[in-house]
Parts: sequence; C-alpha cells; structure tokens
Amino acid sequence: MARVIITAKTSKLMSRIPHKILINGNFIGIMQQKQVSIDMPAGMFQFSIQSVIPYFSSSTIINVQENVENHLVFQDREKWWDILLIIDLILWTWRFFWKFPSPWNWIYEVFTNGILILWLLYEWLIRKKYFKISTYIIPTEGKVEANISTQGAM
Repeated sequence: MARVIITAKTSKLMSRIPHKILINGNFIGIMQQKQVSIDMPAGMFQFSIQSVIPYFSSSTIINVQENVENHLVFQDREKWWDILLIIDLILWTWRFFWKFPSPWNWIYEVFTNGILILWLLYEWLIRKKYFKISTYIIPTEGKVEANISTQGAM
C-alpha cells in the first residue's frame, strides 16, 4: 500500500476550518487536523479538497507511488483579502464609536462596499480553483533519488 500525506497550510490571520477530502469524486472524510495520511493502492487518482461550503474546491491528479511518501499540500488564496478584511474590520469598529469627518465618511462607505463587491466577484470566479495545491514525493526505505513534481490547481 502507498501512503498519501495531506497537509493544510493555513493563514495566521484566520481560523482553521475543516475540509472535505474526495478521491475520484468519492467522499473520504472531513479533515479536521492540519495533516492526515491515507493508505491506498498505487495508481492515478483525482484528489479534491472542498471547503465545508460546497461551492469552494480544487482538484488535482496525483500519481500515487509505492515506497515513497506522496505529499499533497493545499492552502487557500485569501491572504490579501484577509488583510483587507482586518483593515476594514478595524475601521468599522472605529466608526462604531466615532464618526469620520464629512468627506471621509462617504469615502469609507464607497471603499467598504466596493471591497465587498470585488471580494464576492473574486470568490465566484475562483470557486473551482479556491485552493492552491502542490504535490511532491519523498523517497523512503533507502531510495536515493526521487521525481519531484509540483502541480497547481486544475
């Protein structure tokens, strides 16, 4: 049996949420830890990572090999949006207690609503490529050489 190790790289700005793991379209389980390993036969398989919200997912095909550690690492593409969200949340909190001067209140409203619209559009466009996926192998049991490949989301 071959082993596939799936690792979730998470942003330090947002909390970690569980993800669904699918192999060849079949639901395997919910990944609640940072790393899980799956023992399976060697061969070509389509791995899909899906958010608990079913519209956000990514898939890649992996050639699972025996006598090596097959690694799949995924992370979301939200880093810059997370930073913008935190800035907007700080401004919203500040505005909750104090008012912006006359032109800045209007500018803030346009900024925050514009960011919301752009974020929703961005989420819709990347919904099938939501996660950035890379794969690689590490030799085990005395092997010296290995093929190392990196694949983006399909």
